[in-house]
Amino acid sequence: MNKKFTLIALMLLTAVFSHAVEKPEIVFTGTPWGTMGISGNGRYIVGTRQYTEAYRFDIKEKRLYIAPTTGEYDDMCFSDVTDDGMIVGKSSDMMPAIFNTERMEWEHLPVPHTGISEGYANEITPDGKTIVGYIMGSIDPTKPYTVFPCVWRLQADGTYEYEDLPNPDTDFFGTKTQFISTRTISADGNTIVGVMVEKKGRFYQPIIYRYNGSEWTYELPFVELTFKGGPQEYADWMAQEPNMYDYITVPPGDPEYMDQVEEYQAIYTKWQYDFWTAFRTGFEVTSVPVIMSTNGKWLAPMATETVWGWKEGDLSIRKESSKSYPILYNLETGEITKFENIKSGFFTYGVSNYGDMISCDGVDFFIKPANSDNKIELGDWLKNEYGFDLRSELPSNTEYIDCNTLAPDMSVLVGCYRSVTEEGELDSKEVFCITFPGFLSIMETLNTPVNDSITLAGDELRFGEEAANISIYDMAGKLVLNHTANATTLNVSNLGKGVYVVKAQIAGTTATGKIYKY
Repeated sequence: MNKKFTLIALMLLTAVFSHAVEKPEIVFTGTPWGTMGISGNGRYIVGTRQYTEAYRFDIKEKRLYIAPTTGEYDDMCFSDVTDDGMIVGKSSDMMPAIFNTERMEWEHLPVPHTGISEGYANEITPDGKTIVGYIMGSIDPTKPYTVFPCVWRLQADGTYEYEDLPNPDTDFFGTKTQFISTRTISADGNTIVGVMVEKKGRFYQPIIYRYNGSEWTYELPFVELTFKGGPQEYADWMAQEPNMYDYITVPPGDPEYMDQVEEYQAIYTKWQYDFWTAFRTGFEVTSVPVIMSTNGKWLAPMATETVWGWKEGDLSIRKESSKSYPILYNLETGEITKFENIKSGFFTYGVSNYGDMISCDGVDFFIKPANSDNKIELGDWLKNEYGFDLRSELPSNTEYIDCNTLAPDMSVLVGCYRSVTEEGELDSKEVFCITFPGFLSIMETLNTPVNDSITLAGDELRFGEEAANISIYDMAGKLVLNHTANATTLNVSNLGKGVYVVKAQIAGTTATGKIYKY
């Protein structure tokens, strides 16, 4: 009796839960070419080496699929991939298409206009229901090329149907829009972000499309932050723009030619300085690349604040001061969060569904966690969060770690190492994936319902029946508690306030429930 009691006591003492998160795993892809797209579930990545090959890598199965180009100038591209591995991009014929991996051939998406000569399927929703991209061509012989922003929607018979997106005739200055390039789409297919280029090609603005269930609308949220005036003020300034031919009247080689060129440059520079000082705020949001989180909540561009200078006789304006920093734009509320303490060198490559951002300065891979205002180098972040030594997993002569992309729920980070010889020559280069097995998917965490067999009373987690292999995840999907011994109750007083997902083996099946700790 005493021995049995002692054994039970020892089991209770040793059956403590751990806050140690499962160790990440590094997976090498076998290809050096940068990643262009990642599936919503973080299983697949795709990338392209121009004119040579494109690839899809299955992170779960550690399997690399390569599709070679068909000719020297074949510009095909794998740009994105669904949760089940379907690839979209640009075909060898320069048209938007789906790549069939079994037949190793492109299946073109439908286009409604004659005269279309090029197009691109930029991104596809994780479920494969909607593809965003553009087509372009000369549908009217009397007019130049036209770019048509568009989507393709999956139909009940398995085919895709083309749908035009609004293509405004006028840009943000009231002149004719040069073109709109749509780039990225949210998982539900209802939010699209692209780039609008104004008539002269001097200025760009992010454009946001929203679908309300029956029609698409669009907005240009950063125009008023970037420009002080509207279309009429812009037209007035354009009417004052110096005409080069009014000042340069002699041909090249004439003794007066260079003098006239300098005179024009000086006059034009004065006009440009006056125009920019009066019309521009100095705050500019970058539009390339366009980075949106998969859930359609965050847009993550760079912002630049510039003060321009000029003095009489200058042949070009100069930057008196300039600073760049990342920002987050909340697409749901319109709120902008600036990270001005993160200086130039952080250019966002990806943003998670929670607002984590990743970047590279050409030497190191950086993360700006959603709960922090500062960036941290990837290796330091992995050591701090997981006790994982990234450098020990890479070649000892690794000099550079590039940033590629990330899974929407931060369960996968994709980078590329470059190692060099003692002579400074490239030794090896390879894309790698860091997976975090202690994650739940974003859809699991958000869609987990309350379960009557898993409840919380104060700091005591209670189960309807004896439970085993108890795991608790925060709303970022990260494992925060693991308890392997059987229990009907569990003390969770060391968990902070918040919402958690609990998974446990109860009565031979996996039970999942959401709890709220106040």
